[in-house]
Amino acid sequence: MILTGFFQTVEFFVIAALAAAAIVAYMCMPRTRGEAVTHTVGGELLEDGEATEPADGEESSGLLTAEVRDDGAVVLTRSGIRGITASGAVSLAVTVIGFDVHIEERRMRGFSNDTAVGSARFVLDFLAPEWYHIRYSYSDEGEFCSFQLHVKPGIRMKRRIKR
Repeated sequence: MILTGFFQTVEFFVIAALAAAAIVAYMCMPRTRGEAVTHTVGGELLEDGEATEPADGEESSGLLTAEVRDDGAVVLTRSGIRGITASGAVSLAVTVIGFDVHIEERRMRGFSNDTAVGSARFVLDFLAPEWYHIRYSYSDEGEFCSFQLHVKPGIRMKRRIKR
């Protein structure tokens, strides 16, 4: 009888409310995504880039082609690069956090009297055969694209890079 009287007291309801709040707070905590690992990938400059014409009502600044080779490496081809010559360089800073990949493009223009290049190729050989959420951006000109990629041999996809 004394024990059942405790369930009717204010103290019991305060303790029950605190326990419920602690459980809700624990359930709302974000899952750990893992450690961030950044890779720097140098690009191979290609003189002949693909033509990239924007669709109706869309401003486009290039095309990103992702292809998964038989060995599991992802080959990214970035076309529509402007202002880079053969003596310049294009590289990527690839940050992987779990299955989220952020790719930041970096450019160095080169000498003005060299041959202009239109595209660059990158090989990402550090991704496991999983689904990834990829965000590609070049912040200097505000260019970006986002997509999901299944790293599985034979997969090939193209995405427009927008401003």
